[in-house]
Amino acid sequence: MDLDTENRDRSGLMGPADVAKYLGMTERTIYLWAQQKKLPAFKVGSVWRFRRSDVERWLESNRSGPSSDDVEPLSPYIEPNRSKWRIRKDEQEADKAIEEACKAYIMTTIQNVDREVFLINHFEERFGQDVVKTVVDQMRKEKKVHEGHHEGLDGEKVRIIRRRN
Repeated sequence: MDLDTENRDRSGLMGPADVAKYLGMTERTIYLWAQQKKLPAFKVGSVWRFRRSDVERWLESNRSGPSSDDVEPLSPYIEPNRSKWRIRKDEQEADKAIEEACKAYIMTTIQNVDREVFLINHFEERFGQDVVKTVVDQMRKEKKVHEGHHEGLDGEKVRIIRRRN
């Protein structure tokens, strides 16, 4: 690649020959359209210059038919059949990811919130009772939290966890 081509590529500017090649047209047509203001261009001295981004926008605005995002595929996408083993494996991975997210959320909460006691139902509302039970049991075994009951506002017993030091 010569120095002129490299500079043009870096700056995003193209000459008439570059635009003609890019659009598959003759240079003469490019000069004519630039003079007639049909194609976005500007002159630097006596030389026509074209910004690649302007030419691409011009192309898109002059296109007929639907946008490429709206074109329907020739054949519909068909989800491949998955084996029972694959379905079970995917479900296990999804369960593990939810449990890890729950554990991270609980750990972040109990480390960053200036409290001693945390209501378990707060976490259950976000992740579900089964997930929180599994995670709290695991955290208890890892000696990261204590689980217990505490008297709530109306004298009712509520399940809580406390951070272990």
